[in-house]
Amino acid sequence: MTFVTALLLAGFLGAMPVAQTDVVWLHDDSYVSAGQANAYVDVRCPKGQKGWKLTVHLTEVKPDQPSATGSVTNSPVTCDGDTQWRQHPITVRPDTTPFFASHNEQNAGVAELRDPNGNLVGTSTRRMTFYAWD
Repeated sequence: MTFVTALLLAGFLGAMPVAQTDVVWLHDDSYVSAGQANAYVDVRCPKGQKGWKLTVHLTEVKPDQPSATGSVTNSPVTCDGDTQWRQHPITVRPDTTPFFASHNEQNAGVAELRDPNGNLVGTSTRRMTFYAWD
């Protein structure tokens, strides 16, 4: 196996959800364009069900600057089944300060999945890395 192949395989395996009992998994990388952050969240919910909601909260920190924060609720969520992950790209607009590209240890993201009755069924919290995508 070449070094490049090994890196690609490690990156692919690292990008897959680990705990099969979880129902929501926030990717730890976000791409920033025009001050907005683009996050990726994998979810599992019963096939064909409607009314599920996915909420994403992001915080990006840079020393000596105001933090960029934002949240968005995405509905409807596509449900492919209890054993099938479905990725949802989510665009998060900033509350006030635009998002920027940084790798700060304090960057954070939270994804919450709620069932059609509004019950919280899963949460994923990650330290985030924000990359420029312009």
